[in-house]
Amino acid sequence: MEAALDDEAIDPRADLMYGIDELREARPGYDQAQTYYDGKVPEVFVNARLRRALQANNIDFDLNFAKTPVNAITNRLKIASITSPDDATNKLISQIWQDNQLNLEMKNLFRRAGEFGDAYLMVLPVEDDNGAVVRVEMFYNSPQTVRIIYAEDNPRRKAFTIKRWCDGPYLRAELYYDDRTERWTTGKNSKGDRAADWLHWPADEDPESWVIEHDWGEQPVFHFRTDRPYGVPEHFGAYGPQNAITKLQATHMGTVDYQGAPQRYALTETATTDTSDLEPGDFNDGDWPEDDRGTGPRDSGEDSSLKAGPGEMWLLRGYKSVGQFDAANPDVFLDPITFNVKAMAQITETPLRMFDPQSSAQRSGVSYQEEDSPFVSKIEDRQTGYGSEAHAAFVFALRRLGIPDPVVTVDWVPARSVSSAEGWATVQAKIASGVPRRQALMEAGYRAEQVDAWLAGTDDAELQRRVDVLASLADSAQKLGAAAALGVITSEQVTGLLAGTIDDLEALATAQEEG
Repeated sequence: MEAALDDEAIDPRADLMYGIDELREARPGYDQAQTYYDGKVPEVFVNARLRRALQANNIDFDLNFAKTPVNAITNRLKIASITSPDDATNKLISQIWQDNQLNLEMKNLFRRAGEFGDAYLMVLPVEDDNGAVVRVEMFYNSPQTVRIIYAEDNPRRKAFTIKRWCDGPYLRAELYYDDRTERWTTGKNSKGDRAADWLHWPADEDPESWVIEHDWGEQPVFHFRTDRPYGVPEHFGAYGPQNAITKLQATHMGTVDYQGAPQRYALTETATTDTSDLEPGDFNDGDWPEDDRGTGPRDSGEDSSLKAGPGEMWLLRGYKSVGQFDAANPDVFLDPITFNVKAMAQITETPLRMFDPQSSAQRSGVSYQEEDSPFVSKIEDRQTGYGSEAHAAFVFALRRLGIPDPVVTVDWVPARSVSSAEGWATVQAKIASGVPRRQALMEAGYRAEQVDAWLAGTDDAELQRRVDVLASLADSAQKLGAAAALGVITSEQVTGLLAGTIDDLEALATAQEEG
C-alpha cells in the first residue's frame, strides 16, 4: 500500500487505519511467541476430568526448553566493532555507542528479534533550540506496537511505518514517512476502531505540529528480522514439543505424591467386617462420627493407627489382606520428555548439548563441528541480515550528525572459531598443503583484521611455529580435561597448569617482538 497522497479525495486516515489493522492481525502471533519464550504455556489435556483435577490442586511446574533456541543464537551474536576509516567518523560512532548504551541495547534487540522474529530500532535525532542536531537516540521498539508496511510493488521498499501505543486513557499513533512524521490521537477512553475516532495530535502552542516535515529521504526505523518481509520466531518449531513437555511435566508432578506416599487398600471378608468392638481411640480423633459408629473409619487420609518403629506390633482386625497401589513409573514421563527435547533440537537446528550439557561428554571436536554446522550457518545468516540493518542505522545517524557520506564497517565476533586439537591440526594440514596462511586462518573463524595483525611482520616459519604451539596447547588441554574427568588431576590443577603455560608463551612472544 502506498503512503498517503496529497490528493484531498483520499482519506488522510487511510494509512493509519491500514497500519492499525496490520498491527492487530500480527499481534496474536507475537503474543504467542512471547508466551512460549517466557514459559507460561498452559498444559493441554484431552481428558477434561484430569484437567479439572490438576487445576483444582493448582499444579504448575514450568519446565521451559522453548527459550533455548532463542538464547543459543543471541549468545553468539556479538558485534566486535563498528568502524570507519575516517577518525572524525570513528569518534562519532563511539559517541553514539556510548550515549545509547548499545552494548546492552543491541543484545536486547537481537534477543527480541529472535523471540518475535521481528524487532525495530528507532533512530531519532535530537535538536537544540536552534534546530541543530546535537545527538541521536537509538532504542528498541517491540513489533507488538510497531510495524513497517512495505510497498506492494516492491517489498524491499518501506511505504510507511506505524507506531501505536496506549497513553493513559488515550491511544496515540505516529506514522513515519520518508519526508514527514504524522502524529495522531484518540479522544479519552476511545477504542480507536473507527477512522473518525482519530484526531490530529498537535502541540498546544502549535496546531500544525501534528505533521513534522523533514528532508531525510528515509524513515528513522530499522527492521531486524529473521526472514522477509517479516520474520519467524527462532523457537517457532519448539511450540509443539514444548506443549508435550508441559503436559508430561504437569502430569508427572501430579503423581509425585503417590510415589512418596503410595495409596493403600485393605480387603475384607464379608463375615469379618464387624469392627464394632473397636474404640474411637484406635483411630485418629474425629474419624468416628457419632452416627457412624461400627461402620469403619471415614476416608480422611489419616485412617491408620498403626505405627512403624522398633518393637511395634500391628493388629489388623477383620481384614483379609492389605496392599498398596503402585505409583506411575517416572520413566513413562521422563523418556518422552527426553524425546521431545531431542525433537526440539532437531527442528530448531540447535545443538542438543545446549539443551542437555551432559550429552556432550566424551565427544570429539569434529563431532561438535558436524553438529554445529546448521546452527553456525543460521548464526551467519543472522549476522548478514542484522549487520545490514545496523550498518543502515549508523549511516542514517551519522548523516543526521553532519557526515554526508559516511563509510561504515560492521564486524562480528566469529560464529565459530578453532579451539580444539583437531581443529588446529586441520589448519596445519591446510597450510602444509599450500592453502595461503591468511585464508586458512580466516576459515578457522578469525576476523580479517585479526589475521592481518597476526601476519604483519611474521614469516612462514614463525607462523608455522605459532600454529604448532596452538595445536599442542589445544591437544594438551583436551588430554588434561580427560585426566580431570577420571580424577587423576583436579580441575584447579588443570586451570593452573594451562594458565601458567599461556603466561609463559605470552612473555616469550613479547620478548621476541621487542627483540
